[in-house]
Amino acid sequence: MTVPETPAVPAHFTMSEDEIIAKFPNRLRGYDLFRKMGSPKHVVAPMVDQSELAWRILSRRYDADLCYTPMFHARLFHQDKKYRDEQWQTNEDERPVIVQFCANDPDVLLKAASFVVGQADAVDLNLGCPQHIARRGHYGSYLMEDWNL
Repeated sequence: MTVPETPAVPAHFTMSEDEIIAKFPNRLRGYDLFRKMGSPKHVVAPMVDQSELAWRILSRRYDADLCYTPMFHARLFHQDKKYRDEQWQTNEDERPVIVQFCANDPDVLLKAASFVVGQADAVDLNLGCPQHIARRGHYGSYLMEDWNL
């Protein structure tokens, strides 16, 4: 019986905290990010087919301090302009906003996130979705089944 080779770990997975800070010197973390977003107390979490721009605007009228987008598929968001244009909508009054993606490839996630730079305050990777579609796509909570990712 042969043991399968373990895939090589991407370089960005093995960076030390000092290397990450050197590569991304303006990256905010933890409470610094929280404070930059105004220390939000009322947060509207991402909801499938419910967190579009109109819902986020309405939520803010009722005192939401921070809103999430619905979950976007990172590969489609990166590769398909039509998908991106149909799904991602925002305006200048909508800040702070966090864009949520589902992904199982860090490079694809990074490419998708690059499209919302300057229009969103943070990017969130969905790690909790238990829906069947997440199992088929191998994302959400099903990422826990493959620790090599």
